[in-house]
Amino acid sequence: MKNNGFRIGLTIAFILLSGWFLYPTVQDYFYNKKLREFTSPEDSLAFVKENRKSIEAAQEKRLKLGLDLQGGMHVVLEVDVLELLELKARNRDMVFDSIIAATRAAAEASNEKIPVLIAQEFKKRGIRLSRYFYDLRDSDDEVIEKLNREVEDAVNRAKEIIRNRVDQFGVAEPTILIKGGRRIIVELPGVSDKERVRKLLKGTAKLEFKLVRDPEIAIKALSEANKYLARLNRQNDTTLAKDSVAMAKADSLAALPDSLKSQEQLKKENPLFAVTDTDDGIIIDPRSGALFVTETAKPKVLALLNRSDVRERIPGDLEFLPDARPFQNEAGENVYRLYPVKREAELEGGVIVDARATFSIDGSRPEVTMKMNDAGTRTWARVTGANIDKQIAIVLDGVVFSAPVVKSKIPNGSSVINGLASAEEARDLEIVLKAGALPAPVRIVEERTVGASLGEDSIRAGLYSVIAGFFVVALFMILYYRAAGFIADFALVFNVLFVIAFLAGFSATLTLPGIAGLVLTIGMAVDANVLIFERVREESAKGKLLKLAIEIGYDKAFSAILDSHVTTFGAAALLYAFGIGPIQGFAVTLMIGIAASLFTAVVITKISFDWMLERNKVSAVSFG
Repeated sequence: MKNNGFRIGLTIAFILLSGWFLYPTVQDYFYNKKLREFTSPEDSLAFVKENRKSIEAAQEKRLKLGLDLQGGMHVVLEVDVLELLELKARNRDMVFDSIIAATRAAAEASNEKIPVLIAQEFKKRGIRLSRYFYDLRDSDDEVIEKLNREVEDAVNRAKEIIRNRVDQFGVAEPTILIKGGRRIIVELPGVSDKERVRKLLKGTAKLEFKLVRDPEIAIKALSEANKYLARLNRQNDTTLAKDSVAMAKADSLAALPDSLKSQEQLKKENPLFAVTDTDDGIIIDPRSGALFVTETAKPKVLALLNRSDVRERIPGDLEFLPDARPFQNEAGENVYRLYPVKREAELEGGVIVDARATFSIDGSRPEVTMKMNDAGTRTWARVTGANIDKQIAIVLDGVVFSAPVVKSKIPNGSSVINGLASAEEARDLEIVLKAGALPAPVRIVEERTVGASLGEDSIRAGLYSVIAGFFVVALFMILYYRAAGFIADFALVFNVLFVIAFLAGFSATLTLPGIAGLVLTIGMAVDANVLIFERVREESAKGKLLKLAIEIGYDKAFSAILDSHVTTFGAAALLYAFGIGPIQGFAVTLMIGIAASLFTAVVITKISFDWMLERNKVSAVSFG
């Protein structure tokens, strides 16, 4: 044992380090066990308050479990880069809209990059991309290159913004990866409130401050659009289209005052407005000129107002946005106010430097207060100063959350979003405003949920597989190599201990494939000892003393053991570099296991044999 001082010291150091790494995991286990023993929520709350710091520290440093072991959500998001490119285009018209529609359909069945698909549609129509994008002198290739850069930048920014939101939401060990050109994979272990997370991930958080236009301007614009739609309906009427006399008669009827028309005629003449309470159209308050739509009518009305041919009949600087919160009419149906707002925003959410979820002064309504940067403060002061007694709509993701009347100039850059349904929604809004707006909308294209009970089943099955693998290997080694096999099994215990401890110490996540890597490591660890023991047997058979045979066995087998471990380690490193999610979990466990097995098979077993040789507790028979 005199020559083993360094080996013993190293082994003790690793054991102490493993204990240090595993202590938070053990501590977290006993905290959870204690919490389960409490019978009342008050006792649990008091215990958490008393030990909050220790509990949080243990949770942060404990061994993390992956989505497949802990339960949670797996979500695949797709960034709507087409909408982003639409916003980049200039002079949009019906031709452009038809190209975008064709590209969107092609994108559903193709993994090709969106700019390439757009270029293909432009080429089919013989139109140069520079007609709508960037400089007129740019070639198609130059435009595609610029669009590709825009898309790549948007997807990367979307990934970072989603990561910020998830981090602020408080999910431990999330996995967020970009897949392909426009998809983002998000794995959130331990998440239970799925609907809330869904909203948090999808919310674009595009915040704008827009001036509310006068009702007279809005009603005049809607009337023009209404006349156009009514005329279009008459032209599309197959009965009238075949009879020029009937068409002329219909046109003359349309010119009559409304008071002389029947209700049926009024409905035909007003495809955009509601004639009766049950019609799907815009309702005008005759006293204030305010516009309203029912929940049933809202999709139809917004679709009509967003049609490119209808947009051409509405002033370019005017658009209509619905209120975020409805009220109920006498029939119990939800009704939304429709705000006519200036299309160009006076101020955008990029100026927000801080947001805080709070309650109104009377404490009854949740709201979010915002603080602007210096540039935003100056602009906000100018905008509010120039529009006293006018409404400014606070618009989030195309929906009006509030439209306060400006009473005086606001010089301090503060503003408030109210109209929120709950404190939880206010908190989520605070998160997305702090994290920033997504550069383009995202939609969920795939969503899988792993239940906590399924995770418990996976843990149980994984634990059984590790125990069964360990037991079979240990039994074989003892039966075949006797005392030497027992020493190899003794080292195997340290191997498993080191792997789990270093996974916890390096904040790696244990997944189901990781457990598979652990089982594989157990087999590899005894494989090294098999090489050593067989070599010792050969040297003993040649008549060498057992001590010398053991020394030669370790020396001669080491090169083969090192070769196999380095080769496997290299394969695991490649899996980690090029794999994702579960494959990386398997690779990490395997790499740590290989390093641990090399140490335990060569160092710990050698210390054990030297100790036994000094005490004459080993003989040639001990190797089977």
